[in-house]
Amino acid sequence: MIDRIDDSGEKVDLIGSLFFDLMRSMTKMSESAGDQMPTRRNWASFWSLLTLQTQNAFNDKAAQFLLIPLAGALVFAAKDSGQEVGFLGQNMAHVLGALIVLPFILFAPVAGWLSDRFSKTHVIRGTLCMQLAVFALIVCAVGMQSLPLAVLGFFLLSVESVLLSPAKKGIVKELVGHSRLGFASGVLEMSVILSVCFGQIISGWWYDARRIDGHGIWEAAHGPLMIVGTAALASLALSFGVERVKPMGKRPFSAGILFEHFGQLKDLWHDRRIRLSSVGIAFFWGFAGFINLAAIQIGSDLSGGGGVGFGSENSWLMLAASGGIALGGVLASLICKRKIELGLVPVGGAVMVLGSLALALGPIERGWLMIWMAIAGGGGAMLLVPLNAYLQDVCPPEKRGRVLAGLNLLDCLAGFVAVVAQFAMVHFGVSYGLQFGALALVSVVVSCYSARILPQQLVRFVLLALFRSVYRVKTMNAERIPRQGGVMLAPNHVSYIDAFILSVACPRPIRFVLFDEYFEHPTVGRFVRLFDAIPISKTRAKEGLRLASESLRDGEVVCIFPEGQLTRTGSMNAFMRGFEMIARRAKCPVIPVAMDGLWGSIFSFERNRFIYKKPYSLQYGVRVNIGEPMDAKAATAEALRVQMGELRSEAMLTRPLLQDQKQWTSLPYQVLFAADPQYLEQACAVQGEATMEQVANALQMADVNAVTRGEVVMVDWDGFSGVRDLVAVMYPLVQGLKLVIVSGSQSGEEIEALAGEHGVSAFFGGERLARIWQDRQLPGNCYDFSEGACERAGDQSGRFAFPCLVRGRCVISMALPDPKAQTRINDHQDGHRAGTWGRVLPGFVARTSDTGLKIAGLSLPDDKVVLEDAGVDDSGFVQY
Repeated sequence: MIDRIDDSGEKVDLIGSLFFDLMRSMTKMSESAGDQMPTRRNWASFWSLLTLQTQNAFNDKAAQFLLIPLAGALVFAAKDSGQEVGFLGQNMAHVLGALIVLPFILFAPVAGWLSDRFSKTHVIRGTLCMQLAVFALIVCAVGMQSLPLAVLGFFLLSVESVLLSPAKKGIVKELVGHSRLGFASGVLEMSVILSVCFGQIISGWWYDARRIDGHGIWEAAHGPLMIVGTAALASLALSFGVERVKPMGKRPFSAGILFEHFGQLKDLWHDRRIRLSSVGIAFFWGFAGFINLAAIQIGSDLSGGGGVGFGSENSWLMLAASGGIALGGVLASLICKRKIELGLVPVGGAVMVLGSLALALGPIERGWLMIWMAIAGGGGAMLLVPLNAYLQDVCPPEKRGRVLAGLNLLDCLAGFVAVVAQFAMVHFGVSYGLQFGALALVSVVVSCYSARILPQQLVRFVLLALFRSVYRVKTMNAERIPRQGGVMLAPNHVSYIDAFILSVACPRPIRFVLFDEYFEHPTVGRFVRLFDAIPISKTRAKEGLRLASESLRDGEVVCIFPEGQLTRTGSMNAFMRGFEMIARRAKCPVIPVAMDGLWGSIFSFERNRFIYKKPYSLQYGVRVNIGEPMDAKAATAEALRVQMGELRSEAMLTRPLLQDQKQWTSLPYQVLFAADPQYLEQACAVQGEATMEQVANALQMADVNAVTRGEVVMVDWDGFSGVRDLVAVMYPLVQGLKLVIVSGSQSGEEIEALAGEHGVSAFFGGERLARIWQDRQLPGNCYDFSEGACERAGDQSGRFAFPCLVRGRCVISMALPDPKAQTRINDHQDGHRAGTWGRVLPGFVARTSDTGLKIAGLSLPDDKVVLEDAGVDDSGFVQY
């Protein structure tokens, strides 16, 4: 799950709450992507467009599916009386199916020209006036019991839809902009599909209900058509709620426009992105048309040949398909809410294959048919939504009308092929199993081809979907990443899944710079090449620097980890200078990024190993804080390190444990032995009165590789100066440690015996406990929090207690054991260095100034600490 930092909205009425919550969420996405924020008027126009196009699509399908059972009833009555059945009546479903697509083939160029030449708003209003007039014709035809005239009216209704389509699709981006286009297109497309399905469903039930109530064959259709036609007035009224947009072209009309079909198809074929998206969208409509016609044939068979109940059988099957489309469309729209996920296309195709195969192999029974149609419809919606959004996004504004008209033409050609194919199969007596089997075979071809041309998007989508089920990523300040143009991301490096974390958090695709050793691995190498990672050599870095600089100049997002390796101490390592050269060559901004919450994951070095360990939890909360872009010349290693420290501090403040006091007061305090029972009472009081700064400092200590969760640790209750509450109470609570608490009056022999009895693996205290640990050669490591700890450690060779720097009630830095796991990619890392107090804890920012070393961070009550005559090196070791 991906969370974003949003403001809470005001309470409004029920309908207003729904609309304005959607507006606010999409506005936040706009700000995150750097897009221009739509106005309230834009949103009002969008919702008006959504409503009127929904009703328009419903009206078309309601008319069609009132005429189909009407024709079926006429055929049934004619057969029952021994009369001859004409071609029109016997093949009404296929005739109407052809008449839906024929106007698109004939008039799509005119529709595209109208959408570009005139304001799309005026085109929308004009076509809705036409719809009202055509419905009047259909109502009159049915009243006169003239089936050919009613079919002519339906044809004109399809012409109206053709003229409306490019205008209603093309206006979307002009109203909502780029970053909301995926969501808006998904909502609009699903509203059309659902209204189409709803029109099919309600019309069949409506017609059958009136027949059962005693209405005649013609009368049962006449009343509903009058109601639907009258409702078209509402669509016309809503069109005046859509704001006027400017025309995109000034081309005058000419006769050649009537024959621009091939030219418009050429517009689709000229750009590979548009071509492939158009073919995928056309496949969906051909798929949907085929299933629609097959469902009508099945409904006729289930109702005994078209008698009463024919409309209801159709409605049940359409209900299943529309339900699947609704769920698939909502899911796809939510997935594409932040960015268009093309990896969803082959996944949707695979679901379509599954549904088609089930229809081919399953029994012809209503219940099973409804299940399989729902699955097939859901897969189709998952394929359609990202393709539709992607096509509109990459389509040039000045050609959008022509491209969308060409797309409508292609959709209708696919629909016409579906009508012809299904008609031929029915004519030659092909069984339903073979019909759906052929559809499944075509779906397999489409799915495999889409997976072949979109391998990166597919793998990325599937892996990130699995990834999101474990890691809940909260992105902070994502709007700081420019929507376009080259930019370098420079994050800290904690785990082997950092690239996935960043891919989830960043609204744009990322190219990662990785050491060439990764490319030599037989499995990892194929994976990083698939994602177009940039190889760089430690010894011959010139070519990698060139490739990274060129990618940035080409406007891509490039990520390089300045540390050059995973941290095995929990703290940041020294920064390599390669990122500085790349940024300056490309003259692009550098954005510092801090990831928080990954230490403790199985993919980090916590517990002194990568991957091969039991996870602490099935879900992890991770925060990714995006910094302000830094000019390439100003982005030095020192400046970047400071910025990343500040970002890490901000991210840590949002941890759930710091947001809710009840969480830390309810943590169990595990004590195996206490020298004095009063220690437990004092610890309980400390836990209840702990400040956020103390808990934050405990979390900072837990984020370094000192001890692991659940270890048995001995603490000297009397051995701390100012930080006893932190080190002996809050840190063990946060880290889940098991404690052996000793006092200053206990002898070395007693301490040694207790350590052996309870299996102590680490010691926390002051000078006295450190000397006992060293003199008696006790196991594990000892951490000395007293004033002279650094001097007593000497050159920090051999056996010594690790010095920890304390100021006031806060632990600033800790020396640690040198981590192991040195590999070809991971160099040696120091946990301690002679003459230092260890590395600054994560979440602190250390700056060297004329007055000394300034330490700032989230757990310091007075905002900062100044250490005179102190300094910090490029690896974060405090010299004091």
